[in-house]
Amino acid sequence: MTADFSHLVSRLPDPLALAGIFLVTGFLVTRLAFRERPIGRFVCQLASFVGFTAMLLVAGVIPFEPTPKMDWTPIYFVISVLKIVWWLAASWLLSGFFRALLVYKRQPRETRLLQDLVAGFVYVCAILAIVAYVFDIPVSGLLAASGVIAIVLGLALQSTLGDVFSGIVLNLAKPYHPGDWISLDDGLQGRVIETNWRATQILTDSKDLAIVPNSIIAKAKLVNASKPTETHGLTVIVRLDPTVTPSRGCAALQTALLGCNRILRTPAPSVTIRTLDALALECEVQFYVPDLDLGSDARNEVFDLVFRHCASADIRLAPPSGSSFSLPPKDTHPESEDMPRLLLDHLPVFASLSENERAALAPKLARRTYRAGDVLVEQGVVTQALFILGAGVAVALQGHGEEESEVTRLAPGDCFGQAGVLSGAAAVFRIKALTRVTVYDIAKDDLAPVLKQRPAIALELGQILERREAVGKSRLEERALPDRQPGTLAARLAQRVKDLFGLA
Repeated sequence: MTADFSHLVSRLPDPLALAGIFLVTGFLVTRLAFRERPIGRFVCQLASFVGFTAMLLVAGVIPFEPTPKMDWTPIYFVISVLKIVWWLAASWLLSGFFRALLVYKRQPRETRLLQDLVAGFVYVCAILAIVAYVFDIPVSGLLAASGVIAIVLGLALQSTLGDVFSGIVLNLAKPYHPGDWISLDDGLQGRVIETNWRATQILTDSKDLAIVPNSIIAKAKLVNASKPTETHGLTVIVRLDPTVTPSRGCAALQTALLGCNRILRTPAPSVTIRTLDALALECEVQFYVPDLDLGSDARNEVFDLVFRHCASADIRLAPPSGSSFSLPPKDTHPESEDMPRLLLDHLPVFASLSENERAALAPKLARRTYRAGDVLVEQGVVTQALFILGAGVAVALQGHGEEESEVTRLAPGDCFGQAGVLSGAAAVFRIKALTRVTVYDIAKDDLAPVLKQRPAIALELGQILERREAVGKSRLEERALPDRQPGTLAARLAQRVKDLFGLA
């Protein structure tokens, strides 16, 4: 048989040369012509491997059979090298196939550890095959010797192996996925970026990347804020003046929550009285946000509106628990004629006015009261006054066709009607009272001299209107977006192909 094999090999220099040409050509073409085209690169590599394998078989070189013993000649060296290259190329294609299959079935980052384990197993099998079929060394003896080495390495790499096996358990149990917001019992919280064979990468709320070993996460108490839904509940504590009746305090806080734009309406926010004593009426305000990333902005808005609504309702905030500070005796409620001046003093838009200018402008504010459901300004009407919300909650609505969508909610201190006052344009929104509201309006003729002397006020009013219109435009786009989202089978298949080959 050795003579027949040597005779066959001596007759086949051309197939071996062609095998080398297939190998080199495939490598160069994939690197030069298909560098930015993953699909073309994969097809070219597969075609190159098929041609390479065919030429080896034509030459009588069978990669999965031991090479017969022969003298150390150049042809024997070439055959051994080609068989080694074949096994490495086969393992590369096989691991790439499994990697693409896992990406197609799931998310690429989510299966990174499983991909690495499969690729490692394939390459280990390829190395054992090279040892057995190229160097003709019994694998059983090598495995017995490697067992001793594995024990030594296992003792030396206990920590690393603990991370690896913990990563396997986490990938099987899947307590979280990339993109989930998690918090650990040591106070670390953030969004999961990636899980690999050793650690989990977490992007904290301070935009720092925390790399936590898998063994620590496997032992820690973990809370996944993104499961079962992205909706997340937040709680803030508000302490009010104990002279306020609980019903009045809760009503003011409920009204403040009603005016929030960054919290969810369902589940509904709630106000719960925790304690009532001589120092404070302590209330727990709970609300929900669609994503934990929005929690900071929503919490800031809640605190801002609580302050504004409590100020408009003449409710004072109590000092923190354990503080030696006590509230002074409460003054009498200011007279109604003093409210316009207090409103001007606390509005940021009029902060540039002097004391005398505010005192001159305050008597020109007309006070009006509306019931819940009343329309304050109709869309398309040119207003002749600037309106300032003094108490209650109103909503800005925008009509499009026969439907109407909510743009934003207005709280005490918010103004509307800028379009008519600044440029004589028609109102873009319809303003409607959600609760009983108190509104102060300044006639256009009374406000014109102030705007002429203080252009910064006109600029700020215009910016408020511009931001409000931008929100309205984005809401219209959100309503139209579901109609444009890819929902057909072809669109979903196209997205799968992009995920499969890593296309943008």
